Amino acid sequence: MNPQSLQKRIEDLEVRLAHQEYTQEEQARVQLALQQANSELRQQVQWLRDRLRELEERNGGPEGAEPPPPHY
Repeated sequence: MNPQSLQKRIEDLEVRLAHQEYTQEEQARVQLALQQANSELRQQVQWLRDRLRELEERNGGPEGAEPPPPHY
């Protein structure tokens, strides 16, 4: 191989490497954003569970836990 073709191959490899590094960095950013969103959603679900439990305790348990009124 001549020096020019080797230089071209090296340049091509450097371009491919740079592209792969950029892609990995972008994937890491997206993964972090997804992890943060997941954490926020988990917190919201936990809040909803706590709120539901609180409402059930206040109203005597889950729906249908109370016996029907006497006229039924």
